[in-house]
Order: sequence, then C-alpha cells, then structure tokens
Amino acid sequence: MARTQTEVSCPANAFVARVRLADGVVDEAWSTGRMVRNMDVLLKGELDAKGRPGFVHQAHCLCNDGHALAAIRAVEDLAGVTVPHGAGLVRRLVQSLRCMQEHLLHFYQFHLPDWASLDRALRADPARTAALAALPGEDATYFRALKERLRGLAEARGDGESDARHDDAYRGTDELHLLLYGHALDAVRVGRSLQAALALLDCGPKGFKAYRIGGLPEDLDLGAESLDRLRAILDECRGFLRTVFPADLTRLARVYGSWSGLGAGETLLTWDDVTGAVLVDPMDGEAAWAHAQPDAAAIREEREPDWQGADRHRYRLFADRGEPLFRWGGGVYFWLPAPRHGETACEVGPLARVMGGMLVGDRDLDRTLSDLLGGCGLTMAAMNSTLGRILARGAESAALMRSLPGVLDELERTLLGGAPRSVDFALPRSGVGVGRVEVPRGALTHTVRWGNGRILNHDYLIPSLWNFSPRDTMGERGPLERALLGTPVADPDRPVEILRTLHQLDPCNACHVVVEDRDTGRISLTTA
Repeated sequence: MARTQTEVSCPANAFVARVRLADGVVDEAWSTGRMVRNMDVLLKGELDAKGRPGFVHQAHCLCNDGHALAAIRAVEDLAGVTVPHGAGLVRRLVQSLRCMQEHLLHFYQFHLPDWASLDRALRADPARTAALAALPGEDATYFRALKERLRGLAEARGDGESDARHDDAYRGTDELHLLLYGHALDAVRVGRSLQAALALLDCGPKGFKAYRIGGLPEDLDLGAESLDRLRAILDECRGFLRTVFPADLTRLARVYGSWSGLGAGETLLTWDDVTGAVLVDPMDGEAAWAHAQPDAAAIREEREPDWQGADRHRYRLFADRGEPLFRWGGGVYFWLPAPRHGETACEVGPLARVMGGMLVGDRDLDRTLSDLLGGCGLTMAAMNSTLGRILARGAESAALMRSLPGVLDELERTLLGGAPRSVDFALPRSGVGVGRVEVPRGALTHTVRWGNGRILNHDYLIPSLWNFSPRDTMGERGPLERALLGTPVADPDRPVEILRTLHQLDPCNACHVVVEDRDTGRISLTTA
C-alpha cells in the first residue's frame, strides 16, 4: 500500500504520543518529545544591586507563577531562609487563585470539545435547556441567544471541523451540551474576577511581585480595604466554583460513567504545602487507597533509557516512509527524560493533590469529594481514571474556595499583629538550593546551583516531564503510556478518546498524536 509522508514542524517544545490499535483498542503506547530544560535560557538570570538573583518574577513561559515561586524557594533553600507566616499565607492565596483559574480554563475553554459537541448544542431546545440551568437569567431567551452566538462560531470554524460525523463519541442530551457551552461563557467572567483578585496582590501578566525572596515586598498593599476588596471578589466567584462547576461535572459523569473505568494510573505524587508531601497508591478494584511519605532523595531522572528495536525507533521518532516526519527547530532542546521516585513512575496533578489531601485528613477535600462522587453515583475507586482526574479539578476548586475566607482572616490578624513581612538573608559562596511548588498541573521543582556568587546552573523538573515520561530501561511505563492502554478508539483519524485522557494529564506544550492501526496498516496524525 502506498503511503504519503506527513511532515510536522516542531519549532519549539513539543510532545508526541504514539499508540498502536488492535481491534480498535490501544494495546501499546509511547510518549516522547523535546523541551528546553535549562531555566537560565528562559529567566535570563541576572543579579540585583545587592548581588542577589533578580530573575524570579517572570519565567516568560507557561505556569509563570509556579516558576517564579519555585525559583524563589530554591534561592531561599540555598540561603537557609524561612519566610514569615504572613508571606506564606499570601503565597498560598496566590497559588489558590491561580489553581481555580486554571481549572476553569482547562475544563471550559481548553478541552470542553473533548466531551461536549458544538453540533449537538446547536440542536438543543432552549426551553428544555433552561430547565437544567442553575444561574440567574438562564432562561429560554438566554439559550436561544446563546445558540445564535454558537452558530456563528460554528460557521467561522467551517464544515471541515464539524462534530456531526462523530456523534457516537459524545453522550448526553443535546440540552446538556448547550448548557455546558453556556457555562463556558460564565467561566470566562469568573476567570476575569479571579484575575482581578490576583491584580490586587500585584500578580499578573507582568510578573508576580507578591513573591519576593525572604518574604513580602514592603510596598504590597495588604491593608483592610484591599483585603475587603479581595473578599468581595471571592463572594462574586463562590457560587460558580462551589455550585455550578461541580454540578456540571456531576452531569458529565452521569453520562460518561464508563470513563471511570478508563485511564487508570498507579502511583501519584504531590508536594502540596498544606497537606504535605504524599505518595498515593490506588488499590486495584477497591475503594481503599494507600499512602506514604515520599523521599526527596529518591527522585532521579533517566535521561537516555536503554530501549531496544522498535521502541527506540518510536521514542526517537525515526521516520520510515509513510510515517510522520518530525522536523525540529534550532535551539538547545532535550529529549524527555524518565523521572522516577526510586524505581516508580509517578503521576502528578490535581488527582494526586486531592487524593493525597483526603488521605492525610483534609476534611474540606474529603467532604467535597464525597458529595461530588455521591452526586455522580460513583465510589472512590472511580477516581483512578480519566473521569476521576476531571472530578478532582472540581473538588479541588470547591475546597479551595471554601478555605480562602479563612486564609484572608488569618492574614489580616497576622498583619494587624505587627508580624514581620520579610527576613534578611545572605547567600553562601556556593551550594545547591531546591524549590518545590504545586502548580495546577502538578509538582514543579527548581534546582539552582550557585558558585562564587553566581548562578552556575538553573534546572527544573516540571509536571509534564512526570506525566509524559517515556518507559525507563526496566520497561516501567510513564503515566500517560499506562493510562492509554485499553482505550477504545472509534475513529483513528480523530481519536477523541485518546485526547480525553491525554488532556487530563495536561500537556504544557503542543502535543501530536500518532495512531498506528494494526488492523488496517494505516498511520494517522492528530495535533492535540
């Protein structure tokens, strides 16, 4: 059979997931890609007038807030600094706002088409959709106007992108699909409010000035008026994050219940500030989950696993005739390594934080997750799945929103009590500092190597390197590779089933999916 070769241009960081189908089901998977690794390139490190690192406010890449805080913590670790309690509360507040913001963006803006069909939404009855609605003003007139807006979007998209021939991949009534697209517009409004809250803390696109080595900047306004404005913004967002978002996920879970049996992983890892570092192991087929304390010294990376034969061919993207040819742009890029905790591949992200927090006694998470699962008609065992990863985002968002008023109250008491905002510090002549942060995507680690008063090297281990890890020399699959096994794929040319699991592990870069169909001999390419 003649094959036409497809060329793929990868000018920057990119991931490639490859799967093999047998009888329409994934029987093997490979995850690879290339990235910039040295943060010196991104942060453009330089020293301030006092000889201290002045590069940490903006990473100029994804997860800016996390990179800024992880870099600061690495320098603080190097200097032996413990920040004042008030600074820790502000950092927690900023991280929580960013986490809720990212969860809304992830579900409603980035990956809603994985689960909701625009074509199905356009066939919905506005009056019946209004009967499902939970927000003021969501009546039949509102949903009729929404359909017209969506119709314009569909026409701009073009017929070639229509979901109509893929209706069998979508579940639920047409009205559910219209409701979810309507709530996506409301999520944009809530996201803007959360951004306004971040702006009050001097955090935004131009940097995260609330983060400072040693504590808080003296000119950050944390007076009673500013804190009251923060409380008012949170009040505006509370209903959506604690009621509408979980309700939408409950509706989704009721119609996509089979996805509670797909996408299972194994070990989860979190370095969460509040609940502490936790390793979580789902128990096969049971509701009980085991947990333990991770060992930071056990974290290692295998940069060049000893693959053999066809595996090396797929991991290093050696293209035969008819297969996609990946052309990489210039720059210092590295193949994805295989991070491990000892010998174990670990998944990081919202599921790890939620399950880790619940297992170590976080009552808010326990109550929130139990209510969510009860509404879905699922047990705790369902969390070890693609659907469980989605539910974790809703549970974490609702629990964070419930906790933030208490954080603001504690911050106000701390500042009114005259507690210091920051501490002085001095950097040693040489050493290594490590900073860990839970960003919305999962565990992020920065390592700064310092010598003779200068940064010698600044490296990172980001969440995507954990989740999109390839096999190691011992044959241990990475989390994505494991989660994709057993996934049924109806249409190899549009593998929405693959994208559902891939997106929940949240790639931070462009991701290409190569599907080998063993039954037909065809190879297809999709950009996620």
